[in-house]
Amino acid sequence: MLATFHNHSVWSDGADTLEALYEQAGRLGVSLLGMSEHFCAYPDGAAVAGYLPADRIDAYLSTLREVGQTGPVEVVAGLEFDWTEAGAEWVRPYAEGLPLDYRIGSVHYVAGEGIDIDASFWMSKTQEEIDAVYAGYWRLIRGMAESGLFDIVGHLDLPKKFGFVSGPSLRGLEDEALDAIAASGMTVEFNTAGFDKPCAEGYPSEDLLKRCRQRGIPVTLSSDAHRAAHVIRGFERGAAVLAAAGYDRVARFRGRERWFEGLDDAVVR
Repeated sequence: MLATFHNHSVWSDGADTLEALYEQAGRLGVSLLGMSEHFCAYPDGAAVAGYLPADRIDAYLSTLREVGQTGPVEVVAGLEFDWTEAGAEWVRPYAEGLPLDYRIGSVHYVAGEGIDIDASFWMSKTQEEIDAVYAGYWRLIRGMAESGLFDIVGHLDLPKKFGFVSGPSLRGLEDEALDAIAASGMTVEFNTAGFDKPCAEGYPSEDLLKRCRQRGIPVTLSSDAHRAAHVIRGFERGAAVLAAAGYDRVARFRGRERWFEGLDDAVVR
């Protein structure tokens, strides 16, 4: 079964309609298409640009069901939740109360600053300041895993997107985050979108993938598509990286249940 679980449409910050992604998935031989629009919960219900508003979630889920009935591709419903320093207080009612097939937990903001929006955020920083952002990121990842609210870790090591990397002193924080992910039973996605970013590698790095493998953390393969043309983009290359890290199977999700299939079935050759 060819499957992909991290995809965005115009319901959040994607460039194409859900219907366009569905049609492209069918052309590419995808059997299971997971949609995971960006969502961030604030106590006052404030809308965030590029995110699915809370008052449109029901319409989003209804549309997913309708589109999934139009052709042979099965559609499963997810959301990509932003995890912030506020913790689980605002997120829990949505993560636990919505009829989702899976939940992605991601960190895009550290101390209120977007880490993956523009390279200018990083350019003026010293190495010490870069390390401080990474330290905040890894602490947030650990807290997200410890919350027990999510099934998949989204694009682990995202701060490297623009090519600014942390020093070796943060390995301890990385390991604490990975240990929390392992203890939570979460899956880490290998996100192929990074291949086309300045960092020129998927998220997470092969080194981190190997450390995930050592801890028995399962993986899935994602393209983080924001347009129809990017559905399963980089999957063959991504599968090769996973194999090099020691993985031979990938996770699939439906109805909050996880199962596994061979890595060879994860790509079109």
